[in-house]
Amino acid sequence: MLHVFVNDGGLLRWAKEADGAPGPVPRNTVWLDLLNPTPDELVRAEALIGAPLPTREQMAEIEESSRLRVANGILSMTVTALVWADTDEPRIAVVTFVLAGRRLVTIHHIDPQPFLAFRRRASHAELPITKGEAVLAALVEGMVDRTAGVLRRTGIELDAINRRAFRGRKLRSRGETLDDTQTLKRIGHAGHLIGKARVSLASLTRMMDFLGRDEGWNAGKATRRWARTARQDVAGLDEYAGFLAGKVALLLDTALGRINVEQNEIVKIVSIITVLLFPPTLVASICGMNFTAMPDMDEPAAYPSALLLMLLSALLPMIFVRLRRWL
Repeated sequence: MLHVFVNDGGLLRWAKEADGAPGPVPRNTVWLDLLNPTPDELVRAEALIGAPLPTREQMAEIEESSRLRVANGILSMTVTALVWADTDEPRIAVVTFVLAGRRLVTIHHIDPQPFLAFRRRASHAELPITKGEAVLAALVEGMVDRTAGVLRRTGIELDAINRRAFRGRKLRSRGETLDDTQTLKRIGHAGHLIGKARVSLASLTRMMDFLGRDEGWNAGKATRRWARTARQDVAGLDEYAGFLAGKVALLLDTALGRINVEQNEIVKIVSIITVLLFPPTLVASICGMNFTAMPDMDEPAAYPSALLLMLLSALLPMIFVRLRRWL
């Protein structure tokens, strides 16, 4: 899918009539957004900038020299964006920015939320954007803001789990039930989301460093200054993500430790109950032996005495255990 944005009298306008039209792309195009492009759409975009665009296989390469390069004054940068963060399966999508003069071409196969939001803004409001560098800055800032929002929500989620995990001297209140399986799932999902966010932030950091160096392409002072500022924002988010990752590790250890303590408590109770039931079982076993010569077989008080002895043999060890605070 091809989205064409042109310079219309100093304003950025979505030229929807040119998206699917055959023939060359308008010469006043500022931004070409390629979402799952077809071969024909790639040919139209390459004809506009006069250079080949990276293929899907080239976008998937992880070497920095393959992701950040300059050729004939055309800047190609590939980063990873956090997508589907509001679902149970967050993913990392590869996005390529190709900056050729005053034009920007973006290639991606999953539509990140900042791209969708910026296209909506451009279709409903008049944006005073005439250069591809300004579009690049707006898209990257949207990606950073999106990642910041995801990390902020994840931090709130971890704080809620933390308040339930650490509550005074006791791990849980009397009568309170906690779904440990669900808690572990929430902690695991938060850790998975934070890991995806850090991968995206790392790629954005490398891109900001690359833009700030101005090696091999003619970048303006405003672009370099913006890149350095964005680099600081991304670095701050990465530090916060590292803090959240440490909190995830602590909460995971706490949850597993609580489960282990509860399991040990159950085994302890079962073991003590087994010991408490041993004396009355022994009395019942002795009194229940069927021998003719057993003493007290003909005594009227033999049966009540045996019952009383079994009761005492159960109560006395239980009182002893309670006094020692083993239960």
